[in-house]
Amino acid sequence: MLDGKVIEDINAENTVSVPFVNVFWLGTTIATTTDETGDFSIKKPKKDDLRLVVFCEGYISDTITVNNDKARIIITLHSVTKKLDELVVHGKHDATSINTTDIQNSQSITSDGLERLACCSLADSFENNSAVDVGYTDAVTGAKQIQMLGLAGIYSQILIENQPFIRVLSSMYGLNYVPGPWLDAISISKGTSSVSYGSESITGQINIEIKKPESDEKLYIEYFTNDYLKQEFNLNSSFKINDKLSSIILLHGSTVKLKVDRNNDKFLDVPLSDLIIVSNRFFYNSGKKIKGRFDYDFIYEDRVGGQTDFNKDDDFSDTNDSYGVVLKTKRLQVSGKIGSEINNEKNSSVGFRGNFVFHEQDSKFGLRKYDPVQKSVFLTALFNSDIFNKNNKISTGFNFCYDNLEENFIDKVLLKEEHITGAFAEYTFNDKKKWSVIAGLRADYNNNHGFFLVPRFHAKYTFLENSAFRISAGRGLRSSNVISEHTGLLATSRDFIFSESLELEDALNYGISYTQKIFFGNNKKMTINLDFYRTDFRNKVVIDLEQNTGSVFFYNLNGKSFSNSFQTDIIIHPFKDFDITFAYRFNDAQTTVNNELISNPLVAEHKSLLAFHYSVFEEKWNFSFTTQYNGKSRLPNTKNNPQEYILPEYSNDFFIFHSQITRKFKKMEFYIGVENITNYKQKNPILSSDNPFGDYFDSSIIYAPILGRQFNFGFRLIIK
Repeated sequence: MLDGKVIEDINAENTVSVPFVNVFWLGTTIATTTDETGDFSIKKPKKDDLRLVVFCEGYISDTITVNNDKARIIITLHSVTKKLDELVVHGKHDATSINTTDIQNSQSITSDGLERLACCSLADSFENNSAVDVGYTDAVTGAKQIQMLGLAGIYSQILIENQPFIRVLSSMYGLNYVPGPWLDAISISKGTSSVSYGSESITGQINIEIKKPESDEKLYIEYFTNDYLKQEFNLNSSFKINDKLSSIILLHGSTVKLKVDRNNDKFLDVPLSDLIIVSNRFFYNSGKKIKGRFDYDFIYEDRVGGQTDFNKDDDFSDTNDSYGVVLKTKRLQVSGKIGSEINNEKNSSVGFRGNFVFHEQDSKFGLRKYDPVQKSVFLTALFNSDIFNKNNKISTGFNFCYDNLEENFIDKVLLKEEHITGAFAEYTFNDKKKWSVIAGLRADYNNNHGFFLVPRFHAKYTFLENSAFRISAGRGLRSSNVISEHTGLLATSRDFIFSESLELEDALNYGISYTQKIFFGNNKKMTINLDFYRTDFRNKVVIDLEQNTGSVFFYNLNGKSFSNSFQTDIIIHPFKDFDITFAYRFNDAQTTVNNELISNPLVAEHKSLLAFHYSVFEEKWNFSFTTQYNGKSRLPNTKNNPQEYILPEYSNDFFIFHSQITRKFKKMEFYIGVENITNYKQKNPILSSDNPFGDYFDSSIIYAPILGRQFNFGFRLIIK
């Protein structure tokens, strides 16, 4: 085994670590990447001529001869700007990959993977991924929510570059607030995450990387439209302000003006909308070990759904003739982070990050008014360092989270002010050969719920070369915001009944996984992954839709609630520029509702995915095809309804097919695609659509597509 570190020679007195450098033995498939501190560990091949290749965009690549008796080396890279006027580095990461190096069970989706199907927003980015499901919360508002490990997305943490993003008021609509062309990569981790991010993660974590100025895109323009004339425009522009400061501007605008009712139920299949999102991000690099980032984002959305003859100006009163939903959203988020290396030898660093959110929503669902306002602050201070030697690391720090939520709901004003102060410590051991362990503990004080401890543990063992056997266990706690997190239920005739004061949701998650990569040479490889996770709730806010169709009851768990999730993934690259992804997942999620243990509604027991991608003529032509099988799921109880409004106990199972063709030129790309090729649609997605102000109206029981087949077209202009 060879250990090493990659550094950059800034000047005669200063050096800095270089993270994410590609390192491999010449003439072999043995490769690795440096971590955030520039360290790496790589297995020595059984040969006498040992030549190590290191390369990283922005630096001059190097090939180093290594003596067989060497145990550790220091490699110095030189910036391209110091030696050459220009260096163009061509490289490609796998579109979707499951890694064997991380201690946590994680997979990543690159920008190449995101472009294989029309990706208008984060909500569309999981079509080729079986770990995360995305579905509509109701048939009126167009809101989408994820599922992970058989549980709703509110139990997963969704971050942008390790800072909280989709939570509280953005829980239902936040997936639409991250445009697809802004995405650089998505990392999906199953199970509880690091204690440094707080206690809210229960089933997993999704971390989103946004495009940065150092990417080779100086200007990016994309236009998208489809057969119901959704118009979307995106512009990304990066530029250098001076030697230390750079910036990127990200703009998104989209609109839907055409009224679409393909199932003839007199309700819009797609809400009318206008959406504008602006982001400006600044990056600072002093060249003297200090790096920072500051950004602000503004979102404005006007969304109108409901019956096709609804007019928000004429009908938006207390005695509507037509049923309609109107949502106006304004959101401002300001965030930043700064870090500094303290001791290069010990990889010691200190960092601070924080964000502020102001989110205002004016909305009305039929005759119901819901006007919430959220103000949130999240702050973190973090210290990292080696201890004893390079194999042992410690991370410690504190978090402060403040949420102020004011909800004007019908004729009530609901106020919630909550702050959580917590400290954490996390120990990491990595022997660079077989074992890796992360053990973390955090202590939090919640002003409404008191003091609690959150332990978490992850371990990885390498049996064979390019393999990873992992185990994990941890506790997660979260404070529920039941109205904002279940706004789909506002588009029903159900009364909201709070049976008692709601406590923190508290769960234990533990899992096991095995990943094996097999290399055949000549760009042929295969990845096999098997995992099983179980989530046991000690307390859960029960959403009871079973007692009667006229009410929804909210109360604390009295009994059992759990979720078992098993998944297998196989990713095959049989030859250059062709890959196949197959996945199968089984979910068993149950909760005690009204003293009876039953399956959670709208959770498909079985799901499988098969995806193909082929590139020809040096990737000038790209062909993608995806099929999904969705098994049956239990539907909420409607037995007490009149006969015409009674649903079966279980939904139908169904297949969905997507395809896309992309043609790339030097600076332009054109793509055309078809979603839901067979035009499969859920029949009668809205109960009592003929009488939306009656007692049985319900648009929240959605398990399949509403719109049917969609044709997409778009083009991209990319200037390097």
